[in-house]
Amino acid sequence: MTRFDVVTARRLKTVVGIFLALIASACATSRPSGSPQPATTPAAPAAAGTSRAAAGAPATPARKTATAKDGTKLVYDMTGTGPFLVMLHGGGQSARSWADRDYVTKLKGQFTLVTPDQRGTGASDKPATLEAYALDTLLDDVLAVADAAGAKRFHVWGFGHGATLARYLAARSDRVISAVLVASEFGPALSGTVKDAVTGMRAKWLPLVQQKTAGTLKVDALSLSDRTAWDNGIAVSAMSLGAMLDYPPLEPAAIMAPTLWLVGAADTSAMENAKAYEGKLAGSKVTFKSLSGASYTDSFAKSDVPLAEALPFLTAQAKANP
Repeated sequence: MTRFDVVTARRLKTVVGIFLALIASACATSRPSGSPQPATTPAAPAAAGTSRAAAGAPATPARKTATAKDGTKLVYDMTGTGPFLVMLHGGGQSARSWADRDYVTKLKGQFTLVTPDQRGTGASDKPATLEAYALDTLLDDVLAVADAAGAKRFHVWGFGHGATLARYLAARSDRVISAVLVASEFGPALSGTVKDAVTGMRAKWLPLVQQKTAGTLKVDALSLSDRTAWDNGIAVSAMSLGAMLDYPPLEPAAIMAPTLWLVGAADTSAMENAKAYEGKLAGSKVTFKSLSGASYTDSFAKSDVPLAEALPFLTAQAKANP
């Protein structure tokens, strides 16, 4: 197998993995019937970059809700003490993924952690239109959650697709104090075989989503496989991934906040992108570091690996921006 074939296979495997995970997320029940609704009262505003929890943080994350500009319900967890750190999960993950891999335990003593279920995942609403997952809409979601949490300014950490959103946010909002991007790439949001796969997915399902919106879709007329996929939440997956085709390219020079860019040394695709940008980081606010021996999966699943680089960076940025 050639090197090109290896990279192509890896990228397609990533798309399939995200796709399947998104379907699983879309099928998940947000909470048992009859369980209490999350708290909806926004927290009182706090000083820039500081925590509202001066008297001490709760022992476990508190489930809260925010409302997006378009009325979408956004559920998030909040715990800890210190400067605000908004953590954006990757495709197919949820807010709880950060706790499951011990990020919350290891960070809540120094930061007030705000970990949202991004729209389309977890307990947040799951609209099934292409417009619902537009880049501006997703960035506004992050700011809506920050507002509800009382964070006028905040640090942000993103993994995978969450890192993609974090880099656009760091380029557009002066509310971002600093950013940590893990397993992200610069330039287009999608490229190569991944872009081709998502393009095909969007082309197949968008007409059906439009028919659903118009009230003309006949699910029973679909093939058995398509009907099963539809019933299992393919519309949400196809629209959330398909919207990425419309994201504009982003270069490091556009980043406004100090940013740490972390890529696993064994993450072939992301490392190729990083090497292409080696000469473009000078004069920007982006600092690149390779995570020795780490794959794409390791750069999230083995939390000590990214934390070894990210925690000193965030601590220094917090001290510099009290």
